[in-house]
Amino acid sequence: MAVIHIDGTTVEVDSADNLLQACLSLGIDVPYFCYHPALGSVGSCRQCAVKQFQNKEDMEAGRGRLVMSCMVAPGDDMYISVTDDEAKAFRKSMVELLMTNHPHDCPTCEEGGHCHLQDMTYMSGHSRRRYRFTKRTHHNQELGPFIAHEMNRCIACYRCVRFYKDYAGGEDLGVYGSNNRVYFGRDKDGQFESEFSGNLTEVCPTGVFTDKTHSERYNRKWDMQYAPSICHGCSAGCNISPGERYGELRRIENRYNGEVNRYFLCDRGRFGYGYVNRDDRPTQALERINDKHVKINIDYALDETIKRIKDKKVIGIGSPRASLETNFALKNLVGFDNFSTGLNHQQQALVNKCIEVLSTEGIYNPSMTDIETHDAVLVLGEDITQTSSRVALSVRQAAKNEGLKMAAALQTQPWLAEPVKRIAQDALSPVYVIDVTQTKLEDISKVSVVATPEDITKLGFKVADEIANFADDLADITDPQAADASAETDGMQALAQQIAYDLIQADKPLVVSGSSLSSTALIEAAAQITQALTQKRAAIKATEQQQVEAHNAKVQAAQAKAANDQPEEDQDLSAKPNKPETGVNTEAQDDVEREPAGNLELKEVNNKYQAQAGIYLTVTDANSMGVCMLGGQSVEELLATDFDVVIVAENQLTDAIDANKLTQLLSDKTVIALDHQLLDWHKDVDIVLPAASFAEADGTLVSAEGRAQRFFQVYDNEYYHPMSSIKEGWRWIHAVHSSIEGRDVDWTQLDDVINALIATHPKLAGIKGAAPDADYRITGLKIARQPRRYSGRTAMRAPISVHEPMQPKDLDTGLTFSMEGYSGKETPSSMIPFANAAGWNSPQAWNKYQDKVGGHLKNGDPGVRLFDQLERLATRQYVAPEAMSSNTTDLQHGQAKLVPIYNIYASSMMASRSPIVAEQLPVAAWRIGIDDAKDWKIAAGDYLAIEIDKQQITLPVQLVGYLAEGCIGYPVGQVSIIHPSMPASVRKVDAPVTMMGSMANDMINDNDTAQINAAPTTTQEV
Repeated sequence: MAVIHIDGTTVEVDSADNLLQACLSLGIDVPYFCYHPALGSVGSCRQCAVKQFQNKEDMEAGRGRLVMSCMVAPGDDMYISVTDDEAKAFRKSMVELLMTNHPHDCPTCEEGGHCHLQDMTYMSGHSRRRYRFTKRTHHNQELGPFIAHEMNRCIACYRCVRFYKDYAGGEDLGVYGSNNRVYFGRDKDGQFESEFSGNLTEVCPTGVFTDKTHSERYNRKWDMQYAPSICHGCSAGCNISPGERYGELRRIENRYNGEVNRYFLCDRGRFGYGYVNRDDRPTQALERINDKHVKINIDYALDETIKRIKDKKVIGIGSPRASLETNFALKNLVGFDNFSTGLNHQQQALVNKCIEVLSTEGIYNPSMTDIETHDAVLVLGEDITQTSSRVALSVRQAAKNEGLKMAAALQTQPWLAEPVKRIAQDALSPVYVIDVTQTKLEDISKVSVVATPEDITKLGFKVADEIANFADDLADITDPQAADASAETDGMQALAQQIAYDLIQADKPLVVSGSSLSSTALIEAAAQITQALTQKRAAIKATEQQQVEAHNAKVQAAQAKAANDQPEEDQDLSAKPNKPETGVNTEAQDDVEREPAGNLELKEVNNKYQAQAGIYLTVTDANSMGVCMLGGQSVEELLATDFDVVIVAENQLTDAIDANKLTQLLSDKTVIALDHQLLDWHKDVDIVLPAASFAEADGTLVSAEGRAQRFFQVYDNEYYHPMSSIKEGWRWIHAVHSSIEGRDVDWTQLDDVINALIATHPKLAGIKGAAPDADYRITGLKIARQPRRYSGRTAMRAPISVHEPMQPKDLDTGLTFSMEGYSGKETPSSMIPFANAAGWNSPQAWNKYQDKVGGHLKNGDPGVRLFDQLERLATRQYVAPEAMSSNTTDLQHGQAKLVPIYNIYASSMMASRSPIVAEQLPVAAWRIGIDDAKDWKIAAGDYLAIEIDKQQITLPVQLVGYLAEGCIGYPVGQVSIIHPSMPASVRKVDAPVTMMGSMANDMINDNDTAQINAAPTTTQEV
C-alpha cells in the first residue's frame, strides 16, 4: 500500500496499481482511452495526464510536471493534482487533437449513448470544434454478419488490436499505415476468425466496431430494458445483460463478474440469442388434432392437459438447458422416482463423474478468473475453444504468467503492457494440449498432441504415475529433457514425464478436461493427475519446511555462538618476530585468502509454490451440473418403464435418444411438451405448452464450476402480445399439479419454488443465496430494469391500443419493469441489470461498481459455489482401465472409428437456431487427417457413407492437418450421432445427385421411409 496526496486529500492506495487505476478506484474521474483494466497501459492516447509534484512545497508553489497517470506507479508521499489548470488544459487539447478527423456523427452513430469517447470528451471539457479543414477518410470493410466497421471514427487508441491479438490470440486484425492514416482492420474483407471478436464492440471506445445484429432493429441504450442474466450457451456461466425493446431481444452485453467472465464474452454467448426472436416460436398452446397442431387458449390447454394425465401413470423428462426450478416442478409433479434428467445413460454418467470428482476431498476447482493465475496447464481431451470458449480465453492469460514472472524479476509492473511483452520475448508458461484434433490453443502450447480418446486416457494415467514416482524434494527432480538421451523411452512415456515435470515444477498447476469425448475414464485420469499433484506437492512442501527449519536452526545456533564466543587477540603471538630460517612469515600468513564461512542467512519457505493443484471440468449444457445434482434417471431407463403419459420440459430429446427409437417408444403414449421452440420431434406431441425462454423467465443455473447463479426476466411477453400464453415452465407444471390435487396454487413466486426445492434437496440449499428474495428493496424501491432516460413507453403499444396500460408487475423478484425504481451502485451484484453512472454511459461504467478497478464487485461477485458447501467425499484412487484393443478405421473392411469434432456455433443447438448464426455454420463434413487420407486413397470432396446405430449418414470429406490416427471426425450438432463408440461401417460412395422440379419431389416422396440422413448442414444442402 502507498499513502499519496491527491489535490490536498491524503489517501491510501494499492501500490501494485497504476496511478490512473488508483484514482478511478477512489471514485476520482480521470479521462482515458488506451488504458483498459484487462489490457494494461501503453500511454498512447495522452488523455490521462495529471500534475505530479516533487513534494508539498512544490505543490503549494505550483511547480510540477505533467505525467500520464496510467504509466506511473503510486509511491509513498506522492503529491499529484487531477484538477490542476495545466493538466485540465492539456487533457482538453489532447481530446481536441484526437477528434480532428472524427466525423462528429453522434446522431447517426450506433455507439451514441453508450460511447466512451462521448463520456471522456465531456469529462475533458472539450465542447467546441475549431478544426475547419478537410478530414481524412477511410474505406470501411465488410466484416461479416456480426460486426460493422466505421473506420472514420477511430482515434487510434490501439485497444482493438491489443485485445484481439495480444489478449485473445487472434491473427486477422492488424494495424496498417502511419501517422494520421493509421488503419485498423483485416488485410481483406471477411468475417473475423476469432471466437471473441464480438468483444471489439465493447473494447473500442468509439463507434468503429459496432454490433451488426443490433443494427437492423436499432435503438439507443437508454431505450432498452435490461435484466441481469446468465448465458445459456454453454456451462461456463458467464454473466450477461440482455437488452429488450418492443418485446424482442435487441442485443447481449457483457455483465461484469470478477470471478467469472470479467469484461469479455465469447461470440456464441453474444450473438447466439436469435432463437428467442424466432417467428415460429410457440406463443400459444398447441393441440394435435388429425395430425396437425392447432392453437388453443390457455384455459382449454390446462383443462386438456389435466384430463389427459389424471389417474394415469405419468413420467417426466427434464432438461440440462431448463432452470432448476422448472426441473424440480416437473420432478415434484410426477414423483421423484418417475423423473429423468433428460440425459441418456452415457451423458448422465459423464456429468455425475464430474460432480463426484469436484465433490472429493482435496480437489479444488478454480473459477475462470482464478484459472488466469495458474502457471502450468494440461488440457486433456477437451477442445475448450469450441466447447467452453471463455475458459480457453482464461487459459490464454495463464500462458502469459511466465512473462509476468520475468518482468517481476526486473521490477516491472504487470500493467505496463509493452515493457512486459518485450521482456517476455514470447516466453510462455507450459501449456499442454492433448485432443483428438488440432485446436486453436496450439499457438500458446508447449506441446500439442492429437491422439485417440483411449490413448489420451492412457497418457493421463501415465502422467499421474510419473508424478507419484517423483522424489519429495524438488532438488532431486531432474528435467527429462536433460536426462540421458541414449535411454530408450517410448514417445508416450517421454511426453508423460515431461508433462509431469512441468506440472510439479510450476507454482500453481491446473488440469482442464471435460465430457466432450464421452469418456468417464478420461475424467478419472484428469482427477488422478490432480490428486497425485496435490499429494506430491504437499510432500514437497513438507520436505521444504523441514529443510528450512533445520537450516534456520543451524544459522540461529551459529549466530548465538558468534555473539557469545568472541576470541580475544593473542598479544604474545602477535609480538613474535618473523623467522625466515624457519620459513615462518606472519605477514604472509595474514595475506592468505580463506574460503568464506557458510551462508548464515535465514531462509523462508517459498509461499508462491502451492500444494493445491486445480482441476476444471467442462460439461455440455448450461444446467447439466444443476439437473444432475437434482437427480433422476436417464432417459432410456425411464422410457423403459411402464407409463401412459410423458411430460417433457425444454428438451431436444433427439440429442439423447435416436429419433426413430424415440418415435417407437412414444407411438402409443400421450406426450406433453413444454418448450420455447418448435422442434422436429414435436410433430408427434399431443399438447405443446409455450414455455418462456431465458429472456422471459427467472430461474437458477449451476455452472461447470458449481456456481449457482440466478437469471432474471428481461420483459413480460404478454405486455406486448396480449394473446400470448407464454409462461415459465414451473408455472405451467405447478398449475397442472395443483389442479390435479384439488388445491389452490401455492407457488405464486419464484421464492416458493426455491424454498420447496431446498427442503427436499439439501445439497442445493446454497441456491437460496444466489440472489435476494422478492421482497428486497433499497430505500423502499425496487431495482429499475430501465435507464432513467427510457422513452417512448406511451407509443410502444399504440398498434394494440392508444391507452397505455399499467406497467407489468414483477412479483417474483426485487426488480421492476420500469425506470421508476432504484438505479445505482448499492444494487446487489446479482441484480445489476446494466452499468451506468453519472458521466459514465459506456461499458467502462463497471469501474463504478467495483471495489477497485478490475477487481471484484463492491457487494461481492454473483453466485454461490455449491461444491465448497457440500460434505466432501473421501479421496479415492482412480485406476487406468484395462488395456483394450482400440479399433481403428479400415476402409477396405468397411470399419470406421469416429471421434467428435466441435464447432462453437454448430455444436450448440440453441445458437444454431438463431438465423444469423445459422448462416455462418460450416458445411457438415467428415474430417480426415491428411496422412490417413493418403493411406485410404481419399481426396477432399469425396463422399463417405457411414452407418452407425441403424442409421446411414452421407457427407463429403474435408481434409485436416492433424486428426487422431485411424479416426474419422464427425461434426457434433450437424449429424445425429449419439453413441460414437458404437460399431460403425464406412464405404466410399458417389456424390449425391441434386434434382430439380417434380422429379426431385417424386424422389423425396419415395424416400420418406428410408432411414438415411443425407447430409448437409443445418441450413444448406451439400
